[in-house]
Amino acid sequence: MAGRTRRFARAAAAVSALAVAMGSAAACSSSGSSGGGGGGGGSGAFADALKNVHDTAQTSGSIEFGDTAQLAKLNGGTTPASNGPFGRLVGTGSDQLTQYASVLPPLTGFDSTTATSAISLGLPPDQVGVLYGSFDPTAIGTKLAAWGYHKSDRGGGVTAWVFQDNHQMDLTKLDANGIGPGMTGWLNVIWVSKSSIAYGSATSDLAAALPAQSKPLSGDAMVGSLADCLGSTLIAYVNTDAKQINNSGISAIAFGVTATGTSDIREEICAAAPSASAAQGFATGFTKAVGSGLDYVRNQPWSALLTDPQTKVIGGSKNVVRLTAKPVAPQGAALVVNLVVQNDFAGLLGLPQVISKVGVPGGSVTLTPTQAPSS
Repeated sequence: MAGRTRRFARAAAAVSALAVAMGSAAACSSSGSSGGGGGGGGSGAFADALKNVHDTAQTSGSIEFGDTAQLAKLNGGTTPASNGPFGRLVGTGSDQLTQYASVLPPLTGFDSTTATSAISLGLPPDQVGVLYGSFDPTAIGTKLAAWGYHKSDRGGGVTAWVFQDNHQMDLTKLDANGIGPGMTGWLNVIWVSKSSIAYGSATSDLAAALPAQSKPLSGDAMVGSLADCLGSTLIAYVNTDAKQINNSGISAIAFGVTATGTSDIREEICAAAPSASAAQGFATGFTKAVGSGLDYVRNQPWSALLTDPQTKVIGGSKNVVRLTAKPVAPQGAALVVNLVVQNDFAGLLGLPQVISKVGVPGGSVTLTPTQAPSS
């Protein structure tokens, strides 16, 4: 399984649990996609992608987006490179497919790294996702039919290709490297059109998410507010699920990165607070944390990672605040990925943070924003 990490710790745990259950390298389970509409790369790509998705509890709870075309341009190519400032961001929004980018295109007829943008929605096992771009449905259909998928017409220029449905898995179809139709369920169902490719574990999941119907995700009060706050971001991680956030002081949170090159990279946190005063507290806490606070996970000053903190209390009905800072070095462009995967962000908002700690009852300890973890 490739070394890409994703999402909030609860989501990562769900993926790991499925991998263990499968006992296979292929059990890098669960990404999904859904198609419908445009959504090209570039300015406003995240907002465009949200317009194509139906607003449900599943789709709004956890969102991951990547401006694939712009990231490839900034990275100097579509292959993730650990030594490049944008390398770790490549594949965001379609990381499940990106992990298999060297083997899947000849089998499926499409390549996720050449999409213009990508979005995945929800959590395993119901997660779905979408690749946007320009695709050849005939060529893709020929490959999928040869691989064992069965065809049906969904209308509107969308063709459904199904290997098996309803979150089923057929490990007998996987080769020694864990490659095979359906993979471990997350590639069971593929919807293909000229402008998008959707994939997931069940037709019901895709149908619930796509198309946007009368209630697009862009119109969701919380998601829309956070998306507006992020602006023209290269990537986006949005979480509105209280169980995943696991901090009563934060109503919802989103992370992003803006850049036109290595000289103007900024890390973004957009957070919704329970009250207007709490939103102002986030702004104050962020400035203090970057200036003199400690990163609990690394046990080092935030100032060693971030500089030039800027804040804007946007307010509105969701009490949103925008927090941005420059990475100390260009290689820090992917810092927000660490914040997401390690749940390492409460301290940046001036809130106490729970961190894992071996030997402590309950396996964790709560630290104030300025308290260093003991060894």
